[in-house]
Amino acid sequence: MWRLTGISLGVRLRVAELEIGAGTTAVIGWSGAGKTSLLNVLAGYETPVAGTATLPRRMAWVPQSHGLWPQSTVREHLTLVGATAGRADELLAAFDLAPLSSQRTGGLSEGEAARLSVARAIAADAPALVLDEPLAHVDPARVGKYWRLLREHAAGRAMVFSTHQPEQVLAEASRVICLAAGEVVWHGAVMELYERPPTPELMAFLGPGNWMDGCVVRPERLSIEPADDGAVVLASRFAGAIAETELSLAGEPRTFYHRPARPLAAGMRVAVRVLSVLLAMFLAACEKPSEAPTLAVKQWTTFMLPPLGSVQPTPRSMTTGPHDELAVLDTSGRVLIYDAAGALLRQWKMLDVQFGKPEGIVWLKDDSLVVCDTHYHRLVWFDQKGALIRTVGKRGEGNGEFIFPVGIAKDAAENLYVCEYGGHDRIQVFSKDGAWLREFGSVGTGPGQFQRPSGLAWREGRVFIADSQNNCIHIYKDDGKYVGVLGDAKSPLDFNLPYDITLAPDGAFYVIEYGAGRLSKISPSGTMQARYGTTGSGEGNFATPWGLCVDARMRVYVADTKNRRIVALQL
Repeated sequence: MWRLTGISLGVRLRVAELEIGAGTTAVIGWSGAGKTSLLNVLAGYETPVAGTATLPRRMAWVPQSHGLWPQSTVREHLTLVGATAGRADELLAAFDLAPLSSQRTGGLSEGEAARLSVARAIAADAPALVLDEPLAHVDPARVGKYWRLLREHAAGRAMVFSTHQPEQVLAEASRVICLAAGEVVWHGAVMELYERPPTPELMAFLGPGNWMDGCVVRPERLSIEPADDGAVVLASRFAGAIAETELSLAGEPRTFYHRPARPLAAGMRVAVRVLSVLLAMFLAACEKPSEAPTLAVKQWTTFMLPPLGSVQPTPRSMTTGPHDELAVLDTSGRVLIYDAAGALLRQWKMLDVQFGKPEGIVWLKDDSLVVCDTHYHRLVWFDQKGALIRTVGKRGEGNGEFIFPVGIAKDAAENLYVCEYGGHDRIQVFSKDGAWLREFGSVGTGPGQFQRPSGLAWREGRVFIADSQNNCIHIYKDDGKYVGVLGDAKSPLDFNLPYDITLAPDGAFYVIEYGAGRLSKISPSGTMQARYGTTGSGEGNFATPWGLCVDARMRVYVADTKNRRIVALQL
């Protein structure tokens, strides 16, 4: 939805590369970090002195100053952006503004002005929202109610909001951008930063934690209990959801944040314990993964997609055809077809790209291609020349409806398996002609549940699903029965945002990891066989790789998105 490249607002903001997609993204940083400057650029309010900013065509904006119109009444703020009379009344009631509906804004309190600004953004019904510390001035007793309204409205849209409260990031966002001194110091999944921050400084962006031997233990996983032979309490302070205790360890003071316990008095002896129910999870997070052999690569080559005017699109999804042709979806909404030698044969544009670009493509035996038209909530069939054959789906949560379809694979009978995210994460199965057959899976973090499934592959009656934010590969039978994860439930294979998985002619699975910038080869039984790549921009590097495919000659193609190139590896 947003793409910033080489952005500068002088000393206030410098962004080398940043992409923000659908879903809810929080921007956090201390005062003066550059949050408002970044949101002003995202809203199109400030023009960078250098660099390029690609923005959504329609946005609703809540500036820090609320941006109200003094000449208009409270009610007119909603109708002027397109709300019907009935919708305006509904929003005024929901935000407790109905008694003020005929009043102009000059007499509103800060809290009332903040509520009106958010209500106006919802009334605009735009596909993207930019909110600079929304509801910051609303009294705590009611703010949860208004966030719930905003959350419900944002489902299926792109929303970016700034805050200085870690609790708000954890409660409302799936991704977070951390700013310090005008620069992006971290960007990724909220739970990745919460569970596995790379440094103590980055740990602090999402609240207090205990840095132990290169890992974080958050307060809810730590208890401090009386023990006859333990450390000595120097001081302890109860702070509601957590407690802060200073201990003397080996003669040195050290502060711990932990679950509240009975009062700990100075001079008591205590033991620090990682909660046993979560100890295995903690050890797994801290344990360095065993070194896998390096994948043998005979040849490394790269190529970029043809430019579109002054824009250099980047690849997202790929699939191979019956004669080793390569079909590519890019960030401009094009479908590009290359022959086995790498020559571009033809290209065409998706039916519409105003609200977002497609992810997920599969090639059928009759030479038709099926594309997940992600932001238009449908599947689209094209023939080899780009002529439309059919579309299936609309926005919704019923059979044959989608929120955001992003990955597609086929089985031996060419039944189509489609994964989607957006709050109704699941797999739907269709015939090759688009008839709905069944569905399985649900959103969540439990066994067989998904948090943004983004790629999948079929092998011998089983479906293997890359669950990017749960960091695992789920296995289902193709009739919908849950089997487990690659590896096993006690020791799943370690991944860092696995975005795509494909089955290769050698019988192995290949997985690309968006967060780790690497390619993994896995046996069908779930053994990690080899790995290749690290994050970067040189040879042997990937930066936020998005998709992959393998042709009959064992050439692995990787959509190296941030580097704006396709990497071809001859194994």
